[in-house]
Amino acid sequence: MSEADGLRLHLGGPHGPPRHLRNLLRQKIDAVPAGGEIVWATYYFRDRDLAQALLDAHRRGVRVILHIEGRPRRVSVNMHVIKMLRELGSGLHIHAPRLETLSGVHPHLHSKIYYFSHPAPSVLVGSFNPSGDVPEDSAVIAEIGDQDRGHNLLVELFDPAMVNALRQHVEGLDRPLLRLRADQNRLVSSGRTSAWFYPRLRPAIIDRHLATVSQGARIEGAISHLKKGFLVDGLIAAARRGVDVRILVHDTERRVPGATVAALAGAGIEIARYVHPERLPLHAKFLLIDEARGKTAYFGSFNYNPRSRYLNHEILLASRDPALHQALSDYFGRIRDEGSALD
Repeated sequence: MSEADGLRLHLGGPHGPPRHLRNLLRQKIDAVPAGGEIVWATYYFRDRDLAQALLDAHRRGVRVILHIEGRPRRVSVNMHVIKMLRELGSGLHIHAPRLETLSGVHPHLHSKIYYFSHPAPSVLVGSFNPSGDVPEDSAVIAEIGDQDRGHNLLVELFDPAMVNALRQHVEGLDRPLLRLRADQNRLVSSGRTSAWFYPRLRPAIIDRHLATVSQGARIEGAISHLKKGFLVDGLIAAARRGVDVRILVHDTERRVPGATVAALAGAGIEIARYVHPERLPLHAKFLLIDEARGKTAYFGSFNYNPRSRYLNHEILLASRDPALHQALSDYFGRIRDEGSALD
């Protein structure tokens, strides 16, 4: 897997250096010269050093656009960074409900998309938020998880058509009636990579694929958030057709209820919780399908719960690149082996 393939996989987790993915973002910010662009969308953003790097880029003449969730699950988490980045002026877009009474149905900006114009245009997408900070707040980390040290991934795309489409998508995130717009509901595809934006009118992307997976195929997935619904139903139906299904999930009941685990296990699916002694999270989100007609890797910010499916701003991507599929399958095996060693 290389830039020539149009993508590159970046992994974070206990197996590697702490803060690897946030350090990657810092390096890329610093590499953009005056006249360049940085365009981001993220859910949690607590990292003051990264915020300062974005300010420094703005001051040296980089066009910086940041879309950030203004009312995440832990409401106060992003406030300090938002205050710092007010200097961006019209480049700062805060997504929050207009009325307090609407907070329960507020569509969270949950996408994680990071575009850089230099040294060559690229965009990183995946599960990683810059949600850590130094010095760290242990109470916050206890609730949201240490994403600087837990399992996360970013896939870097270099294909110009994909890069441009994702950059334009971020720039338009605050347009009214987004769910109804044709460009929000389109399939973005180039080469062996495809992307879908949420919210969308027809959210059943993975559902349709799962329904066609037949006996002899294998499905592997590392999933941070999983509740009863379309994916659970689809995996159970696949297992009953003779598909080999193996799933790793986060250790908390809030993200993955015990009833969900029991339902999958009851269908003969190999499912295990990743439980780290330091409570480091399994925040990676990918689903791998290996079948006779080819290999597909699904990844992005998309959580397998009703809020992500019907309400949130999310991005879901699929790659049919066998090298990426193999790299993620190896990563799945590493997480599974690590979890077994921690038992």
